[in-house]
Amino acid sequence: MTLLETILIKLGIAPKPIFDTSLNLARAKTILVGNKLGIFEKLSGHSLSAQELATELDINEHGLSLLLDALWGVGYLQRKQGVYTNAKVAQKWLVESSPRYMGNLLRHFDDLWEPIGWLDEAVKAGKPVRNLYDYMSEHPAAWRNYTLGQKDMAMASVSEIVRKVKLPPQARRLVDLGGAHGYHSVAFCRKYAQLTAVVIDFESAVKAGQEVVNQEGMSDRVSFKVGNYITDDIGNGYDVALLFSIVHGDPPETNIATIKKVYDALNPGGLIAINEILSYRGKKESEFGLLFALNMLVNTPRGESYSYDEVRGWLQDTGFVSISRADLRRLPAYSLVLATKPA
Repeated sequence: MTLLETILIKLGIAPKPIFDTSLNLARAKTILVGNKLGIFEKLSGHSLSAQELATELDINEHGLSLLLDALWGVGYLQRKQGVYTNAKVAQKWLVESSPRYMGNLLRHFDDLWEPIGWLDEAVKAGKPVRNLYDYMSEHPAAWRNYTLGQKDMAMASVSEIVRKVKLPPQARRLVDLGGAHGYHSVAFCRKYAQLTAVVIDFESAVKAGQEVVNQEGMSDRVSFKVGNYITDDIGNGYDVALLFSIVHGDPPETNIATIKKVYDALNPGGLIAINEILSYRGKKESEFGLLFALNMLVNTPRGESYSYDEVRGWLQDTGFVSISRADLRRLPAYSLVLATKPA
C-alpha cells in the first residue's frame, strides 16, 4: 500500500473496512501458503524463475506465478526480470536455518484458519464450535506445529526472559507446566549450572519436546512427565515454576487452582514466573490482547486473555509476595508476571 493510500484511508476518504478485511485476509493467507509450500526454503540462497520453482515444488506454474507476485507485492520476495529470491524479512524469519525461524508458528496459524471462520457461531453460543485441543489430538501434525511453533516464539524471546527472571541463589529444581518444547527449561538450565527441570504436558506435546531437548543435548537435565497439570499431581520441592502461555487457555477458577497448586509445590522463597498475552483492560488497552481473547473463544471452552490486575490478584490471594510485571521487547504483547512465595 502506498503512502498516499494509507493517508486516504486514515482521513476516511477511502473505505477503511475494505482494507482492514479483504486486504489483510489475502495478505495473511498468501504468506501462510508461501510458508506451507516451502517457497522460502527453496529460495534461500537461490534465485529462481516461476517455471524453475514450479518444477522444484511439482506444482502448477500459472498458480505459482500468481502467488510469487503476491508475495513480492507484500514484501516477502524480491523480483527482478522474472526471477525471484527471498526478501530480508523472509530470509530472517521463514528459513529454517535462521536462528529467528518462525515457520512452525505460521503452520500453527494455518491450522487455526478454519476455526476462526466459526467466530460468529462462537460469539452467539459463547463457546467454540469445536475445541482446538480435541482437533489436535486427532491430528498429530497439528500438535507438532503447535509445539514447535511455541518453540519458535521461545527462541525469539528466551534470552530476554532468562535475563529478567532472576532465579533464587539456592534454586535447584524447576517445574515447567505445559512447557511442551522444553526450550525455556533448557535455557534456564544452561544459565544455572546447578539447575534441573521437569516439563509436564500432554503426550503429543512431550514427543515433540523430547526431540527439541535431545537436539539441544540437555536430556540429562531436562526431563518430561506426561500428564495434565490441572488434574494430576505435579510433585513438590521446586524452587521455580514456569507458567508460560497457559493461563489464557483456562477460566479464572482453574487458573486460581493451578496457582494454588504451584504455591504448595514451591519451597519457601520459591519463584513463580507467568508469561502471558495480557489484555491491559482499562486505561491501557492492548489490541493484540483483546483480539487474542476472541481466538481463545473460538478454540477453547473458557479461555481468554487477562489483565495484569487480574493475574496479580490471583497471586496475592494465594499468598505470593513481591509481585511485578515486565513487558517483553522481543515479543511484543507478551509480559512476564513474577512473584515469590514467602521464605
